[in-house]
Amino acid sequence: MKNNRIFMTNEKHKKPSQLLALIILALTATTGCSVSGPAFKPLDPIPANKGVVYIYRAPSFVGGGTYGTVTANSTPITKIKNGGYFPYIANPGPVHFEVSTEATNEADVIVELGKEKYLKTTIGMGFLVGHLKFSEVSSEIGKKEISECNLLEPVEP
Repeated sequence: MKNNRIFMTNEKHKKPSQLLALIILALTATTGCSVSGPAFKPLDPIPANKGVVYIYRAPSFVGGGTYGTVTANSTPITKIKNGGYFPYIANPGPVHFEVSTEATNEADVIVELGKEKYLKTTIGMGFLVGHLKFSEVSSEIGKKEISECNLLEPVEP
């Protein structure tokens, strides 16, 4: 009978530690890649004869490890990660952006001479991984949300 009590006592001690291990594993899996580049700093001035589109993903606990490649007019420019931003400098006119995980999302932005545009990236439910989605937001919203982001690296050709 003593052996059963010892066994039961050990089981009671194991359960909290197993639960803690599961919690740590879940937090590690969901927080994922954080961006370690410099904090957001707007381009000042915007290069001559250009405009800028700030592509960003505000920090969020949900889907933190999900990231995708962003293309501008079919050219890869960066990998959008949780809490990251990328300034895309372009000639005035339409630019077609895409972001891909297990699905692809698109957005068309009209770049204006000397102006800033904000392309927000959010995450939604997917079959295996989260789906990233673009939405153009106002300068007021974009400036507020991007202030918490850090610079992403460009994709090397």
